[in-house]
Amino acid sequence: MGMSEPSLHRVATSDGWKIALHAYAARGTRHVPVVLCHGLACDRMVFDVSRETSLAWHLTARGYAVFALELRGNGASERATVGGPRRFDWCFDDYLEKDIPAALETVASITGMREAHWIGHSMGGLLLYAHLATGGSPAIRSGITVGSSLAYGAANSGFHRLARYKRWLELAPSLPVPVRAAARLSTRLAGALGGRVNDPFERFNVWTSNTDRALWRRIARDGFHPVPAPLMLQLASAMEPGGLRSKDGGVAYFDGLASATAPVLALAGDRDAQCPLAAAEGTLSALGSSRREFRAFGPEFGHADHYGHFDLLMGLRAKTEVFPAIDAWLDEHD
Repeated sequence: MGMSEPSLHRVATSDGWKIALHAYAARGTRHVPVVLCHGLACDRMVFDVSRETSLAWHLTARGYAVFALELRGNGASERATVGGPRRFDWCFDDYLEKDIPAALETVASITGMREAHWIGHSMGGLLLYAHLATGGSPAIRSGITVGSSLAYGAANSGFHRLARYKRWLELAPSLPVPVRAAARLSTRLAGALGGRVNDPFERFNVWTSNTDRALWRRIARDGFHPVPAPLMLQLASAMEPGGLRSKDGGVAYFDGLASATAPVLALAGDRDAQCPLAAAEGTLSALGSSRREFRAFGPEFGHADHYGHFDLLMGLRAKTEVFPAIDAWLDEHD
């Protein structure tokens, strides 16, 4: 199978944004296409930072039609600018109610299949859970979440330390959170210090001994994007009792999971500073589906090293330790 660059589809959402859908293969020998969705502030690079570690190309080579979605404001999708025609004013619900349906409808139109497998990293997994909890359409044949949880109230997540900034977000609801600047500063410091210092941004995202630092710096340099304050403000509700809620507070996505029937596999790292094992397993346990599975990664679970947040997908051992679990799940539900 050829390994040319994926083709880019510009998909229009119901509110007029153009989002990017990268087709690694529009057709495959498998029956059900796979949609990959990145996390907060990121883009498809987490699934394709290099050919050797790429989950996107790995699944394509196994016969799946693979589509990597980039949500509004990220990657090759339409961007916002301060003072420009597109403002930093969207939230999680805009991804859920506008970007996801547009992407899934486009995948269905291209492939002729009305269902898709969904693999979501971090917030991409939250979007899967929320989609299932609200009876979203088009349908999901099966889902895989990677470092994802709708409720962090009882878990010791690094995001709790960001709660002090909630008041600032409420006062300035249309300004972007400068995640990209923090990522690039981390990269410059790492380069200047020759990799001798494990800086806070790096520790928050990867377990360094299980990560090719050159690949991580590529993601940190090019794969992060500004985050709207309304998005951060809504995601902050995941730290509160009851977990993540809709922007108006009327829908608790965690509660809706009881009615979800699609099978879901949840993957989590034992040293994930963003999504602890207990948080990831707690959300999965609320799922109403009779077919759900939790897989933890780290030495305690028979693996060669610990796992952080990003290295579950692009770490040194992801291809030999994590990808086989993904392969087996997709093959079972194809």
